[in-house]
Amino acid sequence: MAFTLTPELTFLFGAAVFWIILYVLAYAFHLEKYGLDVKPAYFMYKSKALNSFLDRVANKRRSLWLVLSNIGLAFSIGLMILSVYLLSNNLLRFIFPPIGEVSPILPAIPVLTIRLYWLPYFFLAVAIIILSHELAHGIIARLEGIPVLSTGVLAFLLFFGAFVEPDEKEFEKAPLLARLRMLAAGSSTNLVTALLVTILITGLFTPSSAGVLIQEVAPNSPAYDIGLQQWDVIQAINGKPIYERSDYYDIMSNVKPFTTVKLTFLQANIVKTKDVKTITSSRNSSQAVLGVVLGGSYRQNRLGLDQYTGINLYWTLFWLYLLGVSVAIFNMLPAFPFDGERILYYPLASLVKKRKRELRWTLNAFAWGLFVLNVALTFWQYGLVSI
Repeated sequence: MAFTLTPELTFLFGAAVFWIILYVLAYAFHLEKYGLDVKPAYFMYKSKALNSFLDRVANKRRSLWLVLSNIGLAFSIGLMILSVYLLSNNLLRFIFPPIGEVSPILPAIPVLTIRLYWLPYFFLAVAIIILSHELAHGIIARLEGIPVLSTGVLAFLLFFGAFVEPDEKEFEKAPLLARLRMLAAGSSTNLVTALLVTILITGLFTPSSAGVLIQEVAPNSPAYDIGLQQWDVIQAINGKPIYERSDYYDIMSNVKPFTTVKLTFLQANIVKTKDVKTITSSRNSSQAVLGVVLGGSYRQNRLGLDQYTGINLYWTLFWLYLLGVSVAIFNMLPAFPFDGERILYYPLASLVKKRKRELRWTLNAFAWGLFVLNVALTFWQYGLVSI
């Protein structure tokens, strides 16, 4: 079998080359003297320039930042309530199926729960979300007069991000409202990022669908044999237009196995029509399939970009939106080490004179219990779900 250097493997190969070159350069030129600590598949760079940047930003329009931080605190309270509601409601759906359909909940683990071809989009989104999250913490910390010991960028394997290290002793001495505003800044910024990305997607892509994206093509399948590839777009079967996945499944439900259908698809900006003979589904011998896994609807971009560039731009923005919303919500879960834990604990602790440790353990046990039960029931009912 011939080896094919897919875009996913190219990405992983490029990442490996990056780490090798960085490690060699760090060893040869002693980059630790310049604040860059490099280990195999890991680096950390502490920057005084970022500290100065945080001070400059915080000192400009202080009243505006104060208003925004108060709004962010209000958002964070809503996000905390939403995180507990989503997990509680989903848990009830697991226990009492008639209530409604459950949503599988699993941690985002590259390769295990996130397929290989999503990794470039995923890691880019992670880097942007972490960077904006940490910078927001740093700006509000300086606004509130909380010292920042260090700031910088770091990476481990394929995870790139930033960090802001406030002085924990000074943080604990700060007024309650100042601490809460600083803790809330990260999630509220992630939420705003997701909203801005939503506006971008709406503006850059047409609202109407021009077909359905092919997310995967099974090897040696009918689709593979006629040259269909990932991110091609199915537009019609036997002349019947397809705009949504439901259209595709409705048409294919009336097609018998080993029947030849006329498939119209978009490939590299060219509309093609080819005859393709269906095969039987491995799950249902009476069902005809082509050997494709469908993604979402294909929305053309308004920038004049070619088909695949537009699709890559869309998925980049989509993953930025998805992670922005996810981090904004689940970072407010009142469980250590998420920011939501301290946002809930600090006000309650100010009202309780005794048994503060027991209070904190109870909050963590409740929140982590909700999350772990959702993950366990997801795995028990669906197995290891990958997206």
